[in-house]
Amino acid sequence: MELKKDPVEDTEEYRAVAEEVESMAEALVDPNIRYGRYFFVEEEKKRLLKELYDIEWKTTDEMNPNWDFI
Repeated sequence: MELKKDPVEDTEEYRAVAEEVESMAEALVDPNIRYGRYFFVEEEKKRLLKELYDIEWKTTDEMNPNWDFI
């Protein structure tokens, strides 16, 4: 079964800032966190997208509630 992604990822406004926001989110998460790091990075990404660009984005976890990412 394929993971679902938020349709907002297909919009021009998201694509215009996605790489920058991803880098910012990565920088905000402690580099020593390895286990479950994606969860923390995606939560930061979600926050940054909303606060800086007013983009409502759902994380991979939110889009795939029946998946166990641990």
